[in-house]
Amino acid sequence: MRKLQQGGMFVLAMALAIPSFLAAGSAVAKTAAASSDEAAGQNLSKDEQEKLKEHNKLRAEIKKVKYPAAKSAIVSKVHGIKADDKKWFEQTLPDKTYTSADEVYSALGWETAAAPASK
Repeated sequence: MRKLQQGGMFVLAMALAIPSFLAAGSAVAKTAAASSDEAAGQNLSKDEQEKLKEHNKLRAEIKKVKYPAAKSAIVSKVHGIKADDKKWFEQTLPDKTYTSADEVYSALGWETAAAPASK
């Protein structure tokens, strides 16, 4: 009977500990992916880093828009980007009503989701 109780306690302890191990493993993977992204960013020239910064700023502005939204509404709500980039955005985005930021990204030829981390 005593061994049965010890076995039960061991199973309970493992059941409670496994989620912690899984969370720690995913945190390590995320940290590794973030550090590889930082390393890739450090290999860019200053001009490329600036372009990336502007690109990310534009993506963030597009994400802030309330959808569904027409092209004119999206263009008018995008603020804080360079005039050349805003002009490109206005000329490149097809004239239609969009249901999400991902649909706008697709229309611009951008990835809609983060690329999977390579192993």
